[in-house]
Amino acid sequence: MPDVHNVKSLKRHRYGYRLRAGSYRVLFDWHGSIQIIQIQEVRKRDERTY
Repeated sequence: MPDVHNVKSLKRHRYGYRLRAGSYRVLFDWHGSIQIIQIQEVRKRDERTY
């Protein structure tokens, strides 16, 4: 898992991780061995967003 605050590993979700940034959520996959973070989606938080 990335060594940053506000990151949560997601289970049974199409993306592996979620970063909380205010009222937004950044959903992403992370491949630690090659140190690339691929941002998949940025969404404003609502009742259906992690």
